[in-house]
Amino acid sequence: MNKLYIKHSVVPKIRRFTPWVYANEIDSSPEEFQSGEVVALFSKKDGFLGTAYVNPKCAIFARILSFGKEEIGKKFFHNRIKRAIAKREALLAQTNAVRLIHSEADFLPGLIVDKYGDTLAIQINTAGMEVFRDLIISTLKQMVNPSWIVEKSDLHSREIEGLESKNGTLFGTPSKQFELNENGLSFLVDIEDAQKTGFYLDQRKNRAICASYVKEGDTILDVCCNAGGFGIYALSKKAKNAVFVDISELAIEQTKANLHVNGMENYEVYSADAFSFMKEKKYKNSFDMIILDPPSFAKTKEQAQGAKRGFKHLLMESTKAVKDGGIIGFFSCSHHVGRKELLDIAMEVSHDLKVQYILLEQMQQDSDHPCLINASASFYLNGLLLRVEK
Repeated sequence: MNKLYIKHSVVPKIRRFTPWVYANEIDSSPEEFQSGEVVALFSKKDGFLGTAYVNPKCAIFARILSFGKEEIGKKFFHNRIKRAIAKREALLAQTNAVRLIHSEADFLPGLIVDKYGDTLAIQINTAGMEVFRDLIISTLKQMVNPSWIVEKSDLHSREIEGLESKNGTLFGTPSKQFELNENGLSFLVDIEDAQKTGFYLDQRKNRAICASYVKEGDTILDVCCNAGGFGIYALSKKAKNAVFVDISELAIEQTKANLHVNGMENYEVYSADAFSFMKEKKYKNSFDMIILDPPSFAKTKEQAQGAKRGFKHLLMESTKAVKDGGIIGFFSCSHHVGRKELLDIAMEVSHDLKVQYILLEQMQQDSDHPCLINASASFYLNGLLLRVEK
């Protein structure tokens, strides 16, 4: 195994189990290494530090697979995947769709696997995981016995890693539609054509939290609704009416299908840009609850400032549209705009509109999308549930 030396100043970070080594932190020549190569991580002063795979094309030069001396092969993947599945057993008793493997947080960086019944949707997003593609798929087939494995790898991530895009069936017979069961509700998922790996499973717990504040007769606005999860949960709590908005025609069609399968009535559905929609409608004191769950405005640190302006605009318009004493669920799915940034934005809007917010809940992704304390990027989904006092 080739040795990758890192600077002595970086060693304390690695000793705290931080799983990434950046290109400016290495003390070796990058030209010595191949994309996806597994290496032993060393410091010239401190000795062995772990086992990682590398990619000289990326700012994140090395992703650590183990902080011990392990052979990265069949036994390694079997044990890691087995452990990840075991962590989800309790959740699998409550729903038929979970995330089985969540990248760094399951100590398999670059690999994501979602389970929809007996279907697996996977993402292989790094050169290091690409090297072990066949081994990963054979291990999943052996341990999960799926009827279908479909690849939904992130095109942007693979491009950064210098990999060709890959999507489509890897094994088995495709299924056009899957009926996801969650807290007594049903959602139809077109796994192959939907965004990401199929459905936003990470918001499962937050959908239930927000719905717990809905009272019979409430009016709801679900902005950037995707498949309509938050609004449908609200209607199941006997909300009087729900308005759904999303710029994606596919998302709107999925929302309509999900409303139908749950037998929901009294709703409006709009295919529209959220910013234009809120500006055009000029809602004022109209809703008891508004959900703001936009896509990631900030995929990079450089985009964070512009993203915060977008979040502020949506929160301002929603604050005008919600009733006095109403509730806003305010989410960001980018770790570049985290909980602190959401609170800062709320403080600014509070000042600008002369309203006060009471923080009812602080929310994050559900337990099958675990947060690794040593990897800040794993804290990617954050939400505030705010009561508006006008």
